[in-house]
Amino acid sequence: MPGSVLFAISGALAFYLAAPGQRWLRSPLPPRLFRTLAAMLSILAFVIGASGLHPATSLAIVFTAAMACLTACPFIGVLLERVRIAGGSQVTR
Repeated sequence: MPGSVLFAISGALAFYLAAPGQRWLRSPLPPRLFRTLAAMLSILAFVIGASGLHPATSLAIVFTAAMACLTACPFIGVLLERVRIAGGSQVTR
């Protein structure tokens, strides 16, 4: 199961970093390549989870991990921008 969560988070990160509105990188990663990679990672996460758990449980775990990651990514991006603006030395309030 930990492998399933790891692949689900990796897939969500690939989706996020290929999006035009992502805030982690200066420019998004190549969309077609990384969206395909994200889909394959998400499917792999489901297959790995389904081999050890019930398929419905595996699907719920993959969706929950992906949603948590996709919810946290924009907030992490805002924090990264604040650190970049402050010169990387400290986060200002």
